[in-house]
Amino acid sequence: MKDMFIDLAKYRVQRAFESKGDAEILLKSEKVTDSVNRIYQANFYGVKSLLALKMKDSPKHQIVLQTFQENYVLSGEIPKEYGQIVDHSYRSRDEGERRDQIKVTAREAHSLLADCERFLCFVREYLKQFILSYPRKPAEITNDEEECLGKKEEPRDKK
Repeated sequence: MKDMFIDLAKYRVQRAFESKGDAEILLKSEKVTDSVNRIYQANFYGVKSLLALKMKDSPKHQIVLQTFQENYVLSGEIPKEYGQIVDHSYRSRDEGERRDQIKVTAREAHSLLADCERFLCFVREYLKQFILSYPRKPAEITNDEEECLGKKEEPRDKK
């Protein structure tokens, strides 16, 4: 694998945690719709970091999400719950933007944020394990280690 794809994956997971941080601030400011958008963006960057490991990408969100489902979720490489987390954040964001009569509540946004954090911590640990198995790159990922302390989930072994 080319080093640039590992660097891209590391950059994207960092962006994911930045977007999650923005979502937290927006939610504390009671800007629920904006927070839900950032939650989705954080999950999307997490997905794109995983896809970088397989040297896959697209500028189209639907294609990225479909490729993620096919290459990671349906293959069993990652647990299905993470595919559901990403899908739920996408649908929540989409419904909030396109249907003014359907509003995501602050409580639902807090739940989405907690799921996002679980997903991103999983992604970061997955990337670390992947990079450790790649001999030419160090395993540092982001400076957000404390966010996942006590929430560490191990990636499942590849089948």
